[in-house]
Amino acid sequence: MEDHHYHYNDLLVLLSVAIAFLSCFTALDLAERLLRGRKGNLYILLISVVLGTGMWSMHFIGMRAMDIGVPVSYDLLLLVCSLIIPVAASYMLFVMLGNPHTRSRVYLGLGGLLFSSGILIMHYSGILAMKLAATYEQGVSSIILSILFALIVPVITASYDPKWLENAYNMLSVKKLLLVLTLTGAFTGIHYSAMAGASFTVVDSFLYTGRAPLLDDSLLGIILGGSFLFIVTIVLGLLYRDRQRVLRAAAFNEQRYMALFEHSPDMVLCIDPALKKIISANPSLWNTTGYGIEELGNFKNVLYSDRDESAVKEAVRQASLGKSSKLELKVITKDGQQMICSVTVFPLLHNKEQLIYLVAEDVTALMQYQHELIQAKDAAESAARMKSEFLATMSHEIRTPLNGIIGINQLLAEELSKPEHLELLKLQSSSSHALLHVMSDVLDISRLEADGLVLNKEPFQLTVLLQECMDLFEVITRDKQLSLVLSVEEGLPGKFMGDTARIRQILVNLIGNAVKFTHSGAVTVTVESCGMKGASQTLQFMVHDTGIGIPPDKLQLLFQSFSQVDASHTRKYPGTGLGLAICKKLVELMQGEIWAEPAPGGGTQFFFRIILQSLDPSPELVYNKENEDSEEAAATKAV
Repeated sequence: MEDHHYHYNDLLVLLSVAIAFLSCFTALDLAERLLRGRKGNLYILLISVVLGTGMWSMHFIGMRAMDIGVPVSYDLLLLVCSLIIPVAASYMLFVMLGNPHTRSRVYLGLGGLLFSSGILIMHYSGILAMKLAATYEQGVSSIILSILFALIVPVITASYDPKWLENAYNMLSVKKLLLVLTLTGAFTGIHYSAMAGASFTVVDSFLYTGRAPLLDDSLLGIILGGSFLFIVTIVLGLLYRDRQRVLRAAAFNEQRYMALFEHSPDMVLCIDPALKKIISANPSLWNTTGYGIEELGNFKNVLYSDRDESAVKEAVRQASLGKSSKLELKVITKDGQQMICSVTVFPLLHNKEQLIYLVAEDVTALMQYQHELIQAKDAAESAARMKSEFLATMSHEIRTPLNGIIGINQLLAEELSKPEHLELLKLQSSSSHALLHVMSDVLDISRLEADGLVLNKEPFQLTVLLQECMDLFEVITRDKQLSLVLSVEEGLPGKFMGDTARIRQILVNLIGNAVKFTHSGAVTVTVESCGMKGASQTLQFMVHDTGIGIPPDKLQLLFQSFSQVDASHTRKYPGTGLGLAICKKLVELMQGEIWAEPAPGGGTQFFFRIILQSLDPSPELVYNKENEDSEEAAATKAV
């Protein structure tokens, strides 16, 4: 026996590496397609056959690259097993990858470990399949090194991240190529590190006693060549299919663009800024303006003014710098009509050639409609102002004789003594007061809508004002057997600056409504502070009643002019529907807010907040003044 010093065929080594690279590339590309779309078991089997056959071919071509110096045959049964093992291991890995329930780091790491184990088993079973006149020995260090190379595979599979698929599909992406190179290095490292530790000692004679048939080395070479052609065919098929997909997408996009270009109702113009030439224009441009491409070369004949021409040139210049812009232009059509166009100018880079597109929309009718709408709005506002002024004037004209009638009624009541005459005067007086109240509401709402009402601010005592408002309803609440309660927060300043008449008007209106719609129970008026800023105090007034209440879907009608919760002609409670609208406008005039809520247990709660200037000195100033007075008294006493 003698040791044989063998060497490698460099071309076969390069071929084995190339097969490993192509197999990994094809398998990864197919795996990405598997992840991006639902595929069946046949597709997974195809990936497994490509990767398993590629690794098997790489292994045996690498073994044939080593010149042992003696003829080599192969045990056909072990040879077939060495092919089935990597295919089966690949199938298990890709089944886990294709199932969303097993597409996790743990499962994929386990699948990568099974696959790398299959590659190791394939390698060493392939060496055992060699039948030659030599004895085979394997170094332990080379086995450990090949196992370390094999562990690279589960590390890669366990690092799978769904974010890898966020970008669009790219057959030759950098990430994919890096993964292919890493896997190629791992698989070739498994093989050649193990082969580096293998030693064959030639013996004098060799007698095969197995039952399995032997496969000649040359026949194996033919099989390996066929496997290589199979992998190359798959790769070329993928490349061809990908190119066809790109071409079909490009053709579809071109057809879609041309359809949009030809049938768009907007006018589209394409300009080459380098040649200062119009490249194309869609039919809508000719149908709308009457100009052809040749007639559009000179913008001066088309645009209404020099300002429009300067605007177009500036927009084209900005588009040449990569910026889009939008402008409005006046265009003179071929038949002499003026047209207003909204034009969008934007650049487009095509085959390293920059083009500029102008997309124009005829907005003449829209602009005319907007102009008419503005005129109608101004006319409506003017009519509303005139109506308000007329109502205010008429209210004054009607209220003046009404006051005279009321005064005459009072004089007659002092002179007449017959009960029937007094009853008639009483009826006439109540009717006159009701009509005067209505006219006062109409006058107030007219002045508020015409912005003709100005607040008259003056000092007033809050408690005095509140008590006056409560006293107005003392008789009617006593007749209806209602409780009338006033609650003022302790510590509130007593004196404020504000429009007493308008605050009284708001309170009287709210309390009057509460009394009118309440048949039993109580009407409560509460005043409390909501904060103080400087000398200004925010007061919240609440009028709570236990009356008939208001449906929640009717609350939005409360503060609208001439609207009532019950707008029927047979309603039980009369009124103009102006009181709450006046309250809302008065509160807003005082920079406040007013709202209503259903009361717990029935009834309604009305709230309004206004900001009033406090005229009482702050507690700190009062304390200082008392100290000064006591010190002055002490000094006087000492003297």
